[in-house]
Amino acid sequence: MAGEKIIFSMEGVSKTFPPTKQVLKNIWLSFFYGAKIGVLGLNGSGKSTLLKLIAGLDSNYQGRITFDGNYKIGYLEQEPTLDETKTVRQIVEEAVSEVVTKMAEYEEINLKLAEPMDEDEMMSLIEKQGELMEYLDHANAWELDHKLETAMDALRCPEGDALVKFFRVGTPPRRLCAVCC
Repeated sequence: MAGEKIIFSMEGVSKTFPPTKQVLKNIWLSFFYGAKIGVLGLNGSGKSTLLKLIAGLDSNYQGRITFDGNYKIGYLEQEPTLDETKTVRQIVEEAVSEVVTKMAEYEEINLKLAEPMDEDEMMSLIEKQGELMEYLDHANAWELDHKLETAMDALRCPEGDALVKFFRVGTPPRRLCAVCC
């Protein structure tokens, strides 16, 4: 049964910051497929360090970490550096940049197909269009705008076309949003 499959585990994991500050000591945990987890603790207790290890962003530790590569782990930084020339929507789209890029390629091919061309070029474009359509169907990209708007609304982000530079991270009520900060 899928729900009983362990997709991630830590065995005896410890983490020490030089010279001698031990933040994690002998951590043992496993996640089943579909599990929902929360990490609670006081400031400085190692929550962010633990999450970075889980996300695979830190390989400097003692112990053993195993992860089923068929699944994807994402990590949202507490205080990311944002490109102030971008809009809120563009920052949020970074989370799905591959899908956004493929969607733009697909739209570009559709425009090119309206232009005059020889048969070989047309067949090549149609073949590439089919590959992109298959990828986009699999990624449910046709619902991307709705998903992003729903996520931005749930995270109480400002309007999507607002420039990031007008929002000071962490300063309510003008906080950008949880995806971005």
